Amino acid sequence: MTTMMDIAHPEQAMQAGVAQFAQASTPYHIKRAGSRPLRFEGSELAMAMSFTPAIPYWYEINVYRTAQQSFVAAVRLFHQAEDRQDTVRAWEAASLDDAIEKLISYDAAHDVSLGVEFDVTTAPASETGALALQLLARISDIRHHYHSLVGEFLYDLENGH
Repeated sequence: MTTMMDIAHPEQAMQAGVAQFAQASTPYHIKRAGSRPLRFEGSELAMAMSFTPAIPYWYEINVYRTAQQSFVAAVRLFHQAEDRQDTVRAWEAASLDDAIEKLISYDAAHDVSLGVEFDVTTAPASETGALALQLLARISDIRHHYHSLVGEFLYDLENGH
């Protein structure tokens, strides 16, 4: 998996567990599915992306520090197919550790759609079983993809890359 990691002021990215920087605040407006938009002023501390041309989707994860000294964690899922809608999930956190925990605990299985019209009441058991196995494999793949990105993100964050 190809990842891209950006850290604002890498030499200051981790100081006593919290990034210290004197950077102008930028207004952010993050649309969220099923929630109100998250609006804040602050700075992006770190970003990582998992784009691989062979996979029809990729993730971008971000950590921001707000002007009020709280943090925001965001997970964006992008699709190569134009008929699929990209999604964003974002959370506010009181500390950098809490924001990182949001990224670690995110379950990418929520991003897997069934992908077919399926009537469980009329489908034969063998077809239901095959579909269930296929769905489990897709869930396993997307979880692995996402957790690999988070692992690389945390490694780079800890090592100042």
